[in-house]
Amino acid sequence: MLVERDRFSPITYTYQAELLTSVQSDYQLIEVYQSADFGRILVIDGVVQLTERDEYIYHEMLAHVPLHIHPDPQRVLIIGGGDGGLLREVANHPGVQTVTLVEIDPEVVRTSKEWFPTVSTGFDHPKANVLFRDGKEYLEAASEQYDVILVDSTDPIGSAVKLFEPGFYQLAASRLSQPGVFACQSESIHFHLDTVREVQKGLRTAFRQVDLITACIPTYPGNLWSFSIASDKLELRGNPISAKVTGRYYAEDVHRAAFLPLSLVEKLGLRD
Repeated sequence: MLVERDRFSPITYTYQAELLTSVQSDYQLIEVYQSADFGRILVIDGVVQLTERDEYIYHEMLAHVPLHIHPDPQRVLIIGGGDGGLLREVANHPGVQTVTLVEIDPEVVRTSKEWFPTVSTGFDHPKANVLFRDGKEYLEAASEQYDVILVDSTDPIGSAVKLFEPGFYQLAASRLSQPGVFACQSESIHFHLDTVREVQKGLRTAFRQVDLITACIPTYPGNLWSFSIASDKLELRGNPISAKVTGRYYAEDVHRAAFLPLSLVEKLGLRD
């Protein structure tokens, strides 16, 4: 049995699951469970990161909405995402030429390759370049410019806190080519609304345009998960640039519908 405690609320989730492996890395406790309902489950420090049954929703939305906002996303940077699911989606986008993944913990990559073969396929893609570095430190030292930067982080605890700070967003903005798009996971609308507000506020210190999309992910707290998107020059809402990719979840109409209605944006206090 897997008991997951959500770190930002007093809610506990229980799954009928068998522990398959447990590894303490230099950064976190990494576990894999087997569940009859959700398949294999990746858990880090007691919090579910993905399940085989619904991971594609999260990864398709974080990848393809920003990639379809950009007119020509050739060079993409992913910070975090050591399971490889986001890398898989980005590498399969036809316009992308190179995608660099910067992951702080090699053990997450090793675990995913061993236990999640359908998620980790992107590591073998010829477009992929994987670096084991601290994401913020990498940006501070990097001279490269990217068309799209995606942040697939754990919750804002421990080493991931720095990826939710205004200074990090400003650093990321400085590494974007123009026009460029930034996107990150920004927690649950229902249970982590203060975090969602802080992410949106922080992004507004670095970008002229900031918006929010959501997707229903059954294994995450509150189901309705948010992703924050930002750009200086690109229109974020409206039709995607093209319909080159149709995933198991992502499609052109899903793209348009994913943006939180403006009336809710105002009611939830997500804009100044």
